[in-house]
Amino acid sequence: MATEPVLTPADHVRQILNLTVPLTVTLAERNMSIDDLLEMAVGTIVEFEISCDADLILNVSNQPIGKGHAVKVGENFGVRLTGVETVGGRINAMGGP
Repeated sequence: MATEPVLTPADHVRQILNLTVPLTVTLAERNMSIDDLLEMAVGTIVEFEISCDADLILNVSNQPIGKGHAVKVGENFGVRLTGVETVGGRINAMGGP
């Protein structure tokens, strides 16, 4: 019978650090009546009370962990960070202690 390898604390830390979490970017938020929401159609413009130059908010588990500006990376969209939460703050955003 094969025995399971014994994992060290360092092995457990490496496993945790390799987990993936959803990372989202928030441009803006607003409240809208259900009536207005139902009236939306292709071509509708939804205005937000925020400057188009405002920072985007980087979130983990719906918790803000940073902010930055939109950038183009080849044909893709990215965020150049202008501020980032402390390591402890980022751990807390993931449901830490």
